[in-house]
Amino acid sequence: MNGKRITTIVFCSVILVACVVAAISIATLKPAWFSQWLQPHENQTSADLLDEQRNQTSADLLDGQRNQTSAELLDDQRNQTSAELLDEQRNQTSAESLDEQRNQTSAELLDEQRNQTSAELLDEQPAPSPYSVEEFILDEVDPEIIRSHNRYLSSNPTGGGREGERGKATWVQKTWEEQGMDGVHLVPYNVLISYPKRDTPNVVRLINPNRQVAWSAQGWIKPLYTQKEFSPDAFPDADAYSVSRDIKGDVIYVHFGRMQDFEFLKSRGIDVKGKIVLTRYRETFKADIVSNAERFGALGVVLYPDPEIYGPNGIQSYPDSLHLPISASSVGSAQLTDGDILKPLLQSVDHGQHIQVSKAWLPTIPVQPIGYDDAMKIISQMGGLTAPMAWQGGFNATYKIGPGFITPGRKLGLEVHVYLVQTTTYNVIGVIEGSEEPDRYVIAGNHRDAKLFGAINPSSGTAAMLEVSRVLLDLKNETGWRPRRSIVFCSWGSEEYGLIGSTEWTEEFAKLLAGRAVVYLNVDTPIEGNYTFRAASSPLLAQVLFDAAGKVPNPDEDEITAGRLTVYDTWALRQPDDNHPGTPRLHQIDAESDYKGFQHKLGIPSLDICYTHSRDVNERTLNQRTAVSKDVDIDEDFEFHAALTKIWAVLAVSFADAQLLPLSLMAYSSYITSAYQEVILAIGKHVAKTNLTLAHFGEAVLEFRQAAEELTEKLAFVDTDNPLAVRRANDKLMMVEQAFIDPHGIPGRTDFNHVVVAPPMSSTFSNKAFNGLTDVLEDINMFDQEEQERRWEVFAQHLKAVTYMVDSAAKVLRNDLW
Repeated sequence: MNGKRITTIVFCSVILVACVVAAISIATLKPAWFSQWLQPHENQTSADLLDEQRNQTSADLLDGQRNQTSAELLDDQRNQTSAELLDEQRNQTSAESLDEQRNQTSAELLDEQRNQTSAELLDEQPAPSPYSVEEFILDEVDPEIIRSHNRYLSSNPTGGGREGERGKATWVQKTWEEQGMDGVHLVPYNVLISYPKRDTPNVVRLINPNRQVAWSAQGWIKPLYTQKEFSPDAFPDADAYSVSRDIKGDVIYVHFGRMQDFEFLKSRGIDVKGKIVLTRYRETFKADIVSNAERFGALGVVLYPDPEIYGPNGIQSYPDSLHLPISASSVGSAQLTDGDILKPLLQSVDHGQHIQVSKAWLPTIPVQPIGYDDAMKIISQMGGLTAPMAWQGGFNATYKIGPGFITPGRKLGLEVHVYLVQTTTYNVIGVIEGSEEPDRYVIAGNHRDAKLFGAINPSSGTAAMLEVSRVLLDLKNETGWRPRRSIVFCSWGSEEYGLIGSTEWTEEFAKLLAGRAVVYLNVDTPIEGNYTFRAASSPLLAQVLFDAAGKVPNPDEDEITAGRLTVYDTWALRQPDDNHPGTPRLHQIDAESDYKGFQHKLGIPSLDICYTHSRDVNERTLNQRTAVSKDVDIDEDFEFHAALTKIWAVLAVSFADAQLLPLSLMAYSSYITSAYQEVILAIGKHVAKTNLTLAHFGEAVLEFRQAAEELTEKLAFVDTDNPLAVRRANDKLMMVEQAFIDPHGIPGRTDFNHVVVAPPMSSTFSNKAFNGLTDVLEDINMFDQEEQERRWEVFAQHLKAVTYMVDSAAKVLRNDLW
């Protein structure tokens, strides 16, 4: 019996070995009969393949498709469980892995090599669903951490390029390193900055004929909270880059200092040449006011905030309300360009070429801001013609144009003491690297320097950004989550001196950013009031903003009681879109902060968000505070800060994790169509009197709308299991904004390249878009014939450029080369 059993076992073993050898030979040599058997399976219908795909987990299918030939996949699917498949994949020899890579299509191999190493793929842990990521954010943002950061950051004055800037920059760097950022970089730039003299404040005076001083402005903002605000590190009131000069002369009131205001005076025979002009600010950029004054030969400029806007109807000012303090002036920069003035349009690096100071685009006349209590002393004493009704303001006095004062022989004196210094400013850049598309960047930014203490602008924004990064890094460390795309955090230096830090960075990395940056999310001031959420953005970001605000709980308890449970609910009620009832208003994005280089020069869709006050309060007032106090009930518990921080974090994750970028093509199309109609209303009658036509412009707008509709429909059918299909769709979406970039700039402003959303030079037409067209024709009949002809030539050229850009955007969406 035993012998028979042994014989049987040996016989079976031989048969088994023979079968194994035969199987190996078949798999290796693939004889004709084997190929004939395999052929029908290789030619399966898509329906059969789809049925097999449905019977596998999506993760097994994707992994198997990338790492096995179709024959091996078919054999594995039929003969192995998903567990066996995973075990074989993990135990493949490097030789087999290399063989698989060689058999992949070159496109698949290139995509995998660019985005992940095989080790990163193996080590990657399963990511939580988007819902769990958002829930983590909403649960983890801590208002007390934001408060603590803000108190440290606003504990002393930190101006750009000054002694304390490096200390704050390295503190941000260390904080990010401790949080676990994948990479943190301190980036220095050597730049030219202008400062006032602490021991010799700038002065505005009324001087009598006998040279005695009848009155003198204060030169400093009065401490509003504690005497600590009168810090020896704080600078007196001044506008950076003004000329240092001591002048005196007659004064002329020029309303808002716009070009049409100067032209109005010229038409009335009032010459500002050799005079000091007094202007209100609000309606146009400060540097443009100074440039206009220079053009008309003014001797100097004094700017003030009129109480008609900043303290209407005799309302009390801060600290008794949120209105601008009567001694506060709007200090800032009077330079015409952004970034380092010695290297315009080029990054400020050691090896870069720089121009001489004498050739820089700097003011050639002295400039000084004052508060409206000081301005009242001047306006109440002015003589000459009565100003037009539209030029009257909020003082209890009749505004006169001048020149001169009621008292014969009295002059206005302006004494400015500033100095230029070559100094170093710092950006701090931190990154959470993406898992699948690390070469696509979602960028969040805030500047670090302040005019004085900066508790509101910008320190509360820096504190909020540090909390966004902490929460996302905690999410990564605790759950294994990692964003699909890289999230880049930027702490900018010297924004108050002409957006220096962000401008230098966007100039240095312009080519990289233009091709790879998805979006720029800016927060200057998380909270300037507690009335409602506010957003200014590219139209492409409309829906994602609405969605994010709808996910964050309302921090206002009264609003919750009224049934408005989310930030979106109060936003839609208190700041509605006049043309779309029930929808919140999205403000046009201007150029007053660090988003300018991204949106207006590179064509990267950008936004700026904050909590704001009601419409009857027109200026944030706490920028100079050491920290947000409880004296003014804005955000006693920092809950509004926390809500804004949550929205910021949700937005970052929305762009970083979505397979298809959440960009609103149809919202942009509607915006452009509406803006075109506004252009027709504003200048259509003027154009009709020439041999020019807006018809081709209108045709391009229609083409863009149709292309947007077509692509929006196609996006619903993108194969999201195919990484190349996803990348192609996202590339189209990313290129839309860039299609509107004109390298020549818009008329008269080479630093604005976006032909659609560049802000207007003034508010006369108040168009939402295409302001390069309307600006050049503004008040054209006030100019002489030669100037009118020149402006029409400029208009014709820009109309051609705008039409081309809009048509190009449509071709981008359709992928047309014909």
